[in-house]
Amino acid sequence: VKELIRRGHFVSLATGRMQADALEVARTLGISALVSDGGNAVTIDGKILYDEGLPLSDCIRTLSDIDEEKHPWAAAPYNKKYRVTRTPLYLEKVKDRYYETEVDPSFDFRKVSAIHKIFVACSKQERDDIPLYTLPHVWFSTDTMLIEPVHKERGIMEIQKRFHISDEDIVVFGDGMNDRTMFRKEWFRIAMGNAKPELKALASYITDRADEDGIYNACRHFGWI
Repeated sequence: VKELIRRGHFVSLATGRMQADALEVARTLGISALVSDGGNAVTIDGKILYDEGLPLSDCIRTLSDIDEEKHPWAAAPYNKKYRVTRTPLYLEKVKDRYYETEVDPSFDFRKVSAIHKIFVACSKQERDDIPLYTLPHVWFSTDTMLIEPVHKERGIMEIQKRFHISDEDIVVFGDGMNDRTMFRKEWFRIAMGNAKPELKALASYITDRADEDGIYNACRHFGWI
């Protein structure tokens, strides 16, 4: 990353992580531009240009209609690694502790100003139990559906517009299905060696695995560093 920046390339992180969470990662890498929350937030030089939650009305519909005893859930209403659930059943069914999780039986999702993510205790086989309406989802783990934005290309386009970057100068790297929307035909698309087959099928080039220096090797291959 440092060598790319030294050579004058514009480098941005594009991630599904919450803005505050992603900012920590970006700072450790020396990256000043950040597309986070799956495209719902853009940060440049420490300044948040926008940071939006999921469509609130659809979140309210979904949370109202989920069978909470069968599929307990936790919502992330703030820009931080914090989520709140109304039942201790959530912590019994979901094993990850990446986010601080508060159990608050009085939490009223109808009264919050934003919801950034919703974690639902649910397996892929139970997918149809969850009334998503228009909300997008990915799988956080085998026991957790994660409802979060999945249009990273929106944030990239915002940066593209602000810095007058042409389509042919944009390179995107990805390995997960939440990267699919930024694998646009007008951009150069590099899939990691460990990427899902569906993503590899959309790629302009397939590099080595992420844990085998795939990004570095691709940058060397194309003469960017």
